Amino acid sequence: MIRFALILSLGLLVSCAPKTGTQIAIKKSTTGIMGGTMVAEESQIASVIVGIYDTQDNAICTGSIIAENYILTAAHCVQTKPSKLKLVFGLNIDEVMATREPDVLQMYTRTVTHIQIHKNWKPEEQETKETDWGDIAILKFSGALPPGFKAVPMLKDDSIIRRGLSVMVAGYGVSLVHAEPVEARKVKNLEEAMEYGEVICDDDLKNCLQIEMSGDGELRETQAPVGSVQETEFRLDESKGHGTCSGDSGGPAYVKVNGQLFLAGITSRGSILCDTTGVYTNVATYVPWVTEVLKKGL
Repeated sequence: MIRFALILSLGLLVSCAPKTGTQIAIKKSTTGIMGGTMVAEESQIASVIVGIYDTQDNAICTGSIIAENYILTAAHCVQTKPSKLKLVFGLNIDEVMATREPDVLQMYTRTVTHIQIHKNWKPEEQETKETDWGDIAILKFSGALPPGFKAVPMLKDDSIIRRGLSVMVAGYGVSLVHAEPVEARKVKNLEEAMEYGEVICDDDLKNCLQIEMSGDGELRETQAPVGSVQETEFRLDESKGHGTCSGDSGGPAYVKVNGQLFLAGITSRGSILCDTTGVYTNVATYVPWVTEVLKKGL
């Protein structure tokens, strides 16, 4: 299971498991969702991002290094015990986790020791709120950063975040989504399939899509323009096939200021097929909270 909160076609915000209660537009296509490229090993991006692997749920998320022992990510990515979360440093989560070399695991993985979730994150209320989810969390881990990895500066002044601005996003998530119309009566264990997002249907189960996602585990990057800005969040227009998808949750949205990359957003949620809108927590709004947490320690 790869985590990513979703937005239905009508713009309603829902959790990871799509539910009935809306109408969906049937599409029959295979779409490259991120529409981007693999991150190069020598890239600045490669040195400030980590993969977050939930060993209990077999789920992938993405995070950003903000200090020597601290990672910034989405709150919905860390709804488990700290010990169940592995941080993976590198371009390919699968390769690192599958290695049989103890030295590689020791060098490029860390276990989370503490989790701090923002007080505004209330999962039971999310489906009734279109904005201001408070989807942000801080992870602490023990041990030093692997060689070559460092913290990325957070954007403190969000006045630059305006409609049309090109924003760079990156993550370990899905790069390919295939959606096929399917008859509800032909889906085995329909309720379970809908719970896990493998099938989505409208209210009366007349229109359903069977969804297959692939390509997660490798670090990719792309760019998309800002579509709208709210007080604590902003949205990217991902209708051109460039954006984030399942597994990119918690990952970065960057802006450049005088040639320097700044962490401006955290991937929170998006459209079911990852092809219309992406919603990002506005980091600048939460800088005072992050600063206070790091000052006190976890």
